[in-house]
Amino acid sequence: MFPHRHDIDHPVNPLSDDQAMAQVIERQSRFKVAGLADPTGGFYMGSCNDQGDPPYQGVVEMSFKWPLDDSKGYPAEVDANAFFNQLAATMVAHSWSDGPPPGLHPYGRVINKDGVMAIMTQNPASGRGSIKLYGECRDMTDHHGDRMATGFDITDQLRAG
Repeated sequence: MFPHRHDIDHPVNPLSDDQAMAQVIERQSRFKVAGLADPTGGFYMGSCNDQGDPPYQGVVEMSFKWPLDDSKGYPAEVDANAFFNQLAATMVAHSWSDGPPPGLHPYGRVINKDGVMAIMTQNPASGRGSIKLYGECRDMTDHHGDRMATGFDITDQLRAG
């Protein structure tokens, strides 16, 4: 009906599974400059609609411990908002953009780069810091119930190098 508008269900340049995965895996590696402690996490393909149909986007969910007070060996009192503002500033200094991409309004402290959005929050259950990276909705492979949709652990990649 509106040929000049972007159609999320029919991307002009679809991504392969490998490209969608690489898009967010590569971006999560950029967070190593922030020195996050004890990162853990996983990857999955998330549907970009309520039906679980294509298109899909690569998603990395990672968590980390709050910074430690070296003199005492246990977590220092950390203001989550101040910490995420500092983390965002570090990432912006490394070529990320502050805030979400245009038209999106997620909850949490948000930065973005090259179509990938990172949402930083504190997990209320564990108290750990949490970062979710969402890639572009451009993978047209149907992932209903496959390994990519259910996800897998990437903790080794988060801790490497």
